[in-house]
Amino acid sequence: MSNIKYKTREEYLQRAYALLNHTAFKPNGQECPPIKVACSWIVGTRASNKKTLGQCSNKKSSEADINEIRIVPTVDDSFMAIDTLAHEMAHAVDDCKSGHGVEFKKICMAVGLDGNTQMRYAEAGEKLGKTIKNIIATIGEYPHDKMNISDIKKQTTRNIKMECSSCGFGWRASRSMIERMSNITCNGCGSDTLEIV
Repeated sequence: MSNIKYKTREEYLQRAYALLNHTAFKPNGQECPPIKVACSWIVGTRASNKKTLGQCSNKKSSEADINEIRIVPTVDDSFMAIDTLAHEMAHAVDDCKSGHGVEFKKICMAVGLDGNTQMRYAEAGEKLGKTIKNIIATIGEYPHDKMNISDIKKQTTRNIKMECSSCGFGWRASRSMIERMSNITCNGCGSDTLEIV
């Protein structure tokens, strides 16, 4: 086992990326472009979504014109972190153009990611699994302690959408503001058909 110590999770993940690219992607004709990788929450997804382990953004999303990959802070297992990284690297190969479609599946199959019936959950097959174990033996364990999100409270002050069923005019307001309304006629058409959507 390696005794290399990484100062940041990002250094570790960046090294894992380089080794995955060299051992699993390039030899199988699927070279991954340069990327930035971080341990971070997913953009546009709630932290409570426990199924999403990683995300790759296309180049146009970055001012640096580079694919950026995020591994969620709830992942602390070295194998799972690198396996998730490999999945997201497959997205970077085609700059996220094919989603989890046919082209993505071709890339995954070439590098050893197996999705069985759903490519959304493609993970390391036997051969890539051995490669990942070798990478862990080379660079050591993922230097991250899992974040526990089970006690995160659901937001209760979210604005509620009000809409007129006659004309479709709508807006959002807090529940307390809606309860204080004395006039329940629509500002769009004047009808009294406002309802919470």
